[in-house]
Amino acid sequence: MRLSTLFTAAFLLLAGTTATAQTKFTEPVEYNNFIVAEQQVMMQKCLRYISKSAHSENEKKIAARLQDVITQNKLSLAKISHLPAFKGNTDFRDKAKASFQQMLSVYSLDYKKVNALAAGRTQSLEAMQQYFDIMEQAEAKLEAAGDSVEAAQQRFARQFGLTMQETPASRKMGETMRQISEVSAYHHKVYLTTFRLEKVNAAFSAALSKQDAVAFEAARTQLEAAAETSAAELAALPAFRGKQNQYRDAAKNLANFYVVECGNDFRKLQELLVRKDQLTRADVEDYNRYIKTLNTQGQKFNEAYNKASTAFLDSNVPVFND
Repeated sequence: MRLSTLFTAAFLLLAGTTATAQTKFTEPVEYNNFIVAEQQVMMQKCLRYISKSAHSENEKKIAARLQDVITQNKLSLAKISHLPAFKGNTDFRDKAKASFQQMLSVYSLDYKKVNALAAGRTQSLEAMQQYFDIMEQAEAKLEAAGDSVEAAQQRFARQFGLTMQETPASRKMGETMRQISEVSAYHHKVYLTTFRLEKVNAAFSAALSKQDAVAFEAARTQLEAAAETSAAELAALPAFRGKQNQYRDAAKNLANFYVVECGNDFRKLQELLVRKDQLTRADVEDYNRYIKTLNTQGQKFNEAYNKASTAFLDSNVPVFND
């Protein structure tokens, strides 16, 4: 799953008007709506791509949706590039053209960096953080370009005496994009706390499998520190939009499980590993009980987190069927 908005632009239409396919205009409202129509088509393509990224693990389908975005981006850019100035006003067209050029750069060039990082993002916490950072940097570029278009549109409206108003469809798409942007940022914060645990837990499990007391203690210490860090970050994180707390709390429960176990049963496990060649029957029973708790409770909290993560995305990111 890869969740990123990577799209920001102004979506304003004059009430009661529609865009046309012509490229020579006598009325400013038609000129405005021609540009906005291309933005709306791009938004629809982007929403479908974002939806697939959030709800699918099929990289080929995700890549196909991204290619749809790039193809539409090129078509829209070509249309805007051939658009003449309107009665001497080049500002609106030029800012719109620059915005589409920035989008094309992000989706076709910057996103190559994202895809290059995607293959190795699970290798370390630093790699995953860099992966998220690149996506957020790309989104920031698009947000700046979108703000520039919106400002140019407002200047165009003032120059020609237009009153700008969103259509219901544009408003709904805009609200959807803004929510997805919030979801993406929140999801990244929670996900990184559990990914930190996942990476450290891999070394912990390897040391336990080898029954290496020294390596196990080093891994237990690292896991305890990681769990405490994640638990503290999640405790400080508010519920999403002030009311959706299931996803955060599932991650917090997982982190707290490791905090408790690292301070109790895992310490006892380490003591048993130190004298593994002199264990009594009671020691073996204790050892097995600690392992059973680790497996059953660890699996329970992991499954609860995975379900909460899926539910969080399902409830906040719309699904567009193929």
